[in-house]
Amino acid sequence: MTTVGCLPTNSDKGRLAAIMMTIAITTAATIIASQALISGVFSLCHQAIDLGYLPRFYVRHTSAKQTGQIYIPLVNYSLGFVCLLLVVGFRSSAALAGAYGIAVTGAMAITSLAFVAVLIARWRRPWWQGVLLLGGLLMLDLSLFFASLSKLLDGGIVPVVLALLVAGVMLTWRKGRDLVHQAMSFGAVSV
Repeated sequence: MTTVGCLPTNSDKGRLAAIMMTIAITTAATIIASQALISGVFSLCHQAIDLGYLPRFYVRHTSAKQTGQIYIPLVNYSLGFVCLLLVVGFRSSAALAGAYGIAVTGAMAITSLAFVAVLIARWRRPWWQGVLLLGGLLMLDLSLFFASLSKLLDGGIVPVVLALLVAGVMLTWRKGRDLVHQAMSFGAVSV
């Protein structure tokens, strides 16, 4: 960029405006994506608490009029800490691509499985329709997932390990809760 003093020339003002607009759009997209992630994590944690898969964290309801507007401080701080670790660990968005690919395609496959389970169990659709739909969805989802497995050693292991840790905590909490409930009901006297 040529400058006169410290100001850009007229020919560079258009390029500078385009760069500034790109920065503004990417900043807005980042804010929107992070808010969606945070809201999703809060909702999932709240549902896991209700289903007995997580301990009862402090949940602050931020709206008296709308249900689902919640804030969970422990989850917020944990999410921020993990995000900082990922930024420091990967150091660039290009290095994060492998982790992102495995996380997204894995979530797609799990969502397909859950959708077909709801289709058959809750909506009472015939099992063969569910199997046909699942076959079509998993053909796409798993082909993308297996293609992204080539990035497993290039950072793709991170979402797999995080998912296994979270699932381990949730399943351990649920099993422990069930064992405590069994032990308490074993010695209880019926009224």
